[in-house]
Amino acid sequence: MDGRSHPIRQWLPLLGALAILITVSATAVLAQQARPTERGFTRYTDPAGRFSLDYPATMKVEAARPEEVKIYHPGASLRITIFVERRKNQKVRDADLLLAIFRKRMQEEMKDFSILEEGKLAGLAGSQGYLICSFRDPRGIQLVQVVQYVVSKDRLLQLIVSDRPEGFRNLADVIRKIHRSLHVTDALLK
Repeated sequence: MDGRSHPIRQWLPLLGALAILITVSATAVLAQQARPTERGFTRYTDPAGRFSLDYPATMKVEAARPEEVKIYHPGASLRITIFVERRKNQKVRDADLLLAIFRKRMQEEMKDFSILEEGKLAGLAGSQGYLICSFRDPRGIQLVQVVQYVVSKDRLLQLIVSDRPEGFRNLADVIRKIHRSLHVTDALLK
């Protein structure tokens, strides 16, 4: 060597700064992509492997019986209830029929019953459907509920997400995320 610095040495500070800039930019992009879908939510997976869904991490899970799971917030009116039961009537294989029965019963038993939305979740296997309704319960409390049915050969899953109207308006995106995150496995569909 003739005492002059190697040509690559003059570029080292610039290359180091560029590497740091690329790392920081990539981390920021990944954090932005993950934030809207996962931040603040926890996944509940049924111990029997039949279904899973996401719920706000601030809520508590109560699963005293294998066929019923309750998820609630101690300081709010938001409630999630999931029932999985063996079907007694094997003839009813259609979620639309179950929703029609539910709709009729609610119209007869609850005051101010109205349907806000109904449909099917894209990507959810099996005979399934949901409706979002508003009503006044027998105690006079106004509620909004999402009711989702999934019907398999010998089982029925019912998901109910319930809140007061003001809570539903404030948490509509959260409630829709809970509802849309429902995933049913082959163990339920068999």
